Amino acid sequence: MPLQVGVVFGTRPEAIKLAPVIAELKRHSKEFKPYLISTAQHRSMLDQVMQVFGIKPAIDLDLMQANQTLNGLTCRVLQAMDSVLAVNPVDCLVVQGDTTTAMAAGLAAFHRKIPVAHVEAGLRSRDMMNPFPEESNRRLAGVVTSLHLAPTSIARDNLLAEGVAPSTIVTTGNTVVDAVKMLVEMKMADQELPAGVPHDGSRLLLITSHRRESWGTELENVCDAIRDLIDAFPDVRAVYPVHLNPNVRNTVMSRLGNLDRVHLIDPVDYFGFLSLLRRCYMVLTDSGGVQEEAPTFGKPVLVLRRVTERPEASMMGLARLVGTSREAIVREASDILGSSVVYRTMSEGQNPYGDGRASARIVQSLSRWLNGVRPVLDASEQFENAIREQIVTVAS
Repeated sequence: MPLQVGVVFGTRPEAIKLAPVIAELKRHSKEFKPYLISTAQHRSMLDQVMQVFGIKPAIDLDLMQANQTLNGLTCRVLQAMDSVLAVNPVDCLVVQGDTTTAMAAGLAAFHRKIPVAHVEAGLRSRDMMNPFPEESNRRLAGVVTSLHLAPTSIARDNLLAEGVAPSTIVTTGNTVVDAVKMLVEMKMADQELPAGVPHDGSRLLLITSHRRESWGTELENVCDAIRDLIDAFPDVRAVYPVHLNPNVRNTVMSRLGNLDRVHLIDPVDYFGFLSLLRRCYMVLTDSGGVQEEAPTFGKPVLVLRRVTERPEASMMGLARLVGTSREAIVREASDILGSSVVYRTMSEGQNPYGDGRASARIVQSLSRWLNGVRPVLDASEQFENAIREQIVTVAS
């Protein structure tokens, strides 16, 4: 009888990163029966992703409410998941990343004595306020996790430093690389540039900055730096999908709204964003996911944050952590824009976050773990060997 594996998600990033895992579980239908649960934490951005990947939840909890607090959402996820698991006690529950859904669903499973497998385990910024609340969410999820599916060797080392048993950690690579490769094969990243962005040979800067830690002065600095770069490089245009949150939108529109070569557009769907990512010259972002996606397309990244839980690209020379200082952003971006050698160095490396085989490693690990086979995955089969070798080579 197939093992029933619960898979819970509620946001667009979770659905994207779990889609390859769900597909791999379905390919092993004699061994596994995936039981999909959606909390719909981000309803508006979730449905299209599910449709493209063919994800059909067995249960849609539809928990999001207007003006809901983090504590309110946590309570609703915890109570709803407890009710689901009481009726259907799955053999294990797979959670992903650092969302409120992942944290609260994992706790609900733990209270029901259902083992939790955490995809993308071990990411740490070591600053509980950056990013908020993600840093606390992933740490709390880790406490109730039985199988830690770490994306990289650095994530594995973070878990070991916290006292997690080595036998419960598998280094898999990040499933977002699997997902992006799937979408490229499906031609879902081939959309045209947004209306109003000319095809004139300009180098495109793709900007994403919306995190709550960046609101206010920090976002003003980012906008002023973009204006400086546009003034300094006549062949450069900026495309900025502007978040609908007024804390972001008001600042961006007032700072950049009247510049000829800055294109402020409404948020795009994930496939439109991947199309922009493929066509751009360089990325400036405060997003964690974009840091993982950009190296797949060979795009240099400036990380607009003080700390990052994804240091691998910076260690490999594919990204630079610049913060939100106007001067630092202009200096580092100008270095890349002004030198073809620097640009080539940053754009030709292998993606340090995955190789497209993370989902296969995860499902193989679930099979061995749930059937009591140890080690869960041989060291030679894990992603960490390749990434360690790359980082050591660069460091030397």
